[in-house]
Amino acid sequence: MNIISFITFCIEQYAKHTGKTGDVVYQLFKREKLIELLENDYDDLHGMGTEYLMQFIDEYLDNEFSKQYDNNLISDHSNIRSIIVPNIVNMVSKKYHITEIEAMDKFYTSATGGSFADDETGLYGQSALFVFGLFCEEQEGI
Repeated sequence: MNIISFITFCIEQYAKHTGKTGDVVYQLFKREKLIELLENDYDDLHGMGTEYLMQFIDEYLDNEFSKQYDNNLISDHSNIRSIIVPNIVNMVSKKYHITEIEAMDKFYTSATGGSFADDETGLYGQSALFVFGLFCEEQEGI
């Protein structure tokens, strides 16, 4: 698992853990500098189990965010997104000649990223290339 896949996995699993969407969790991770921590400590963290990672993130954030969820809201699609997003990020990085971290930021903060995180849109069932196409259309104002 590369760094982008690991960070995406953490974002999507934490979204599932808290009942939030990936774009909301991404903004939280970014604001709290957790993305930098996950990137810098990748070698130490990527081998940990999911439950331990969620506990680590809860403790790092040390707030009520993790306690404000309803088990009925937990998405079953977080695993799908954690597989698809790294592919989208890779394509964005190549197309726009930016780092994968910048590409991840660009995707998660876009309207397409927000729609992809929302189960109601059904975008989780589309291919990475399809979602990437929507993202490009958004960026180019089409």
